[in-house]
Amino acid sequence: MFYPDIEPYNHFQLQVSSSHILYVEECGNPQGIPVLFVHGGPGAGCKEDDRCFFDPDQYRIIIFDQRGCGRSKPLGSIKSNTTQDLVNDIEYIREYLAIENWLVFGGSWGSTLSLVYAIKHTNRVLGLVLRGVFFGSVEENHWLWQEGFSRFYPEAYQRYKNIMPENKRDNLMAGYYEMMTQGNDQEKNEAAIELMRWESAGVTTVVTEDEIDNSKLSFHQGLIEAHFCANLCFLEKDFIRSNLSKLKHLPAIIVNGRYDMLTPPKVAYELHKALPLSQLDIVEGAGHSSKEPNMIKALVGATDSMVKKLV
Repeated sequence: MFYPDIEPYNHFQLQVSSSHILYVEECGNPQGIPVLFVHGGPGAGCKEDDRCFFDPDQYRIIIFDQRGCGRSKPLGSIKSNTTQDLVNDIEYIREYLAIENWLVFGGSWGSTLSLVYAIKHTNRVLGLVLRGVFFGSVEENHWLWQEGFSRFYPEAYQRYKNIMPENKRDNLMAGYYEMMTQGNDQEKNEAAIELMRWESAGVTTVVTEDEIDNSKLSFHQGLIEAHFCANLCFLEKDFIRSNLSKLKHLPAIIVNGRYDMLTPPKVAYELHKALPLSQLDIVEGAGHSSKEPNMIKALVGATDSMVKKLV
């Protein structure tokens, strides 16, 4: 259901600030429709099969690792790493590659960043393909990190909250972020691993016993995720909701798993109702992961459909 594996025809490191260098690659057809893939997390980085959501004959596929992620340097840095910094990076990549405007594809946190970019640079966006929609609101963060998602995985939640002193359990994300930024090395690593383990409980509809890798990379992803979520994605309250009118003219395909525990379909439905040119696909038998079979089929179908809207 994926398009075949492909290799980049161009890849490079791009200096975007005095302290950050981004990994960027281009795949597919250099003369095709430009599309930017915006990864989730925050902190996850891109994977090789992320290229395969797009027809390589139709699309010029641009993929990048956000600040502190994946192959970008320095790994795990939260210095000068906010949503506005990332929006500026996206615009810098567009200008560097001399792209007039492009389709933007983002999932989970990538949907948040894609929406913020589209609001701030609407004239540079051809359309949107979004999965697992997340506005970054107080309510959504509460669902994820405090109470809501916890009702479905009480055993995982018990472990998640147990490393936190009782007097800090009324705001678990703040407590985790404090541990990762102010604790000793052991506390920092434990907090990052447990945060990623907690999130992973709801990523797919298939329960596995896989442990989050206790590695340097896991610590960095946990730190960046906590950095953004403890700061409510560095967005003004209801920023995305308050600015959706700016996107009403854009074609959009919105895809959400019916059983997505991290970003339930409610927000995707709200976005669909706000964008007259959008279509909504709530995928049965799918959760949050973009790599479940039904979700792959839906996302590849979305990028194929978008070609017809844009050519």
